[in-house]
Amino acid sequence: MTAKIYAIVSGKGGTGSTTATINLGASLAGFAKKTLIIDADIGVPTIGLMLGIETAKATLHDVLTGVDSVKEAIYDGPNNLKIIPGSISLQSFLKVDPDNISDVIEQVKDDYEFILIDSPTGIGKASLSILSIADEVIQVTNPDIASLAGAMKLKSISESMHNQFKGVIVNRTGVIVNELSSERIENTLGLKTLETLPEDVNVKNSVAFKAPIVTKYPGSPFSIGINRLSAEMAGIKVPAVETFVEENRSKSKIGKKFSFSKKNK
Repeated sequence: MTAKIYAIVSGKGGTGSTTATINLGASLAGFAKKTLIIDADIGVPTIGLMLGIETAKATLHDVLTGVDSVKEAIYDGPNNLKIIPGSISLQSFLKVDPDNISDVIEQVKDDYEFILIDSPTGIGKASLSILSIADEVIQVTNPDIASLAGAMKLKSISESMHNQFKGVIVNRTGVIVNELSSERIENTLGLKTLETLPEDVNVKNSVAFKAPIVTKYPGSPFSIGINRLSAEMAGIKVPAVETFVEENRSKSKIGKKFSFSKKNK
């Protein structure tokens, strides 16, 4: 068994790439796939904070500086997900060499089926190091011009490194008027739209509970989209599951359906 390594990247802050990493990982683990997520945002790691392991004794930073072993920095998460968090210590940040992340991957890649790496936002030494070791890249963007511009620049640099892209997740839709359509983003980037995920209040609620939204609110629109994508990544054919909004008996109101399977894609 050798892991498929995905870099989860974003050209602009606030797109939700860390949330995507956590929930894709938890969903894959929920499908009984051995999955590890790594918080490789060397400057501002937040996965530990978001999952309640902020007081971790050993972190990715400690591994990269030779203080602790990789095994000491792996923690249990929801659905038997495994997590390597980062350290918020300034001293740790100053000592880290991001190029050593490849050594960490080398030590764990035979123990998992999937490794998801949460990359720092934008373009820097750490993000370039992660791109160099990924089998495939998943780009996360929002449906606005600023996010798309960042995504275009990051994709251009990634292509110069001969990275293979799986596609783009269009996140936080339904927030602004006249937002960019998924089709326009897909055509501009030249990438397949993997999922279009709505702005979902349960994302913030799940963070407050320090749990992935896919485990805390599995029936939410965001969770349905993430589970659909992770099933495709895992090669699992999932039967359609529909959630109905109660239909008015007078038929003045039509029930709404959310499908767990893709439509016409």
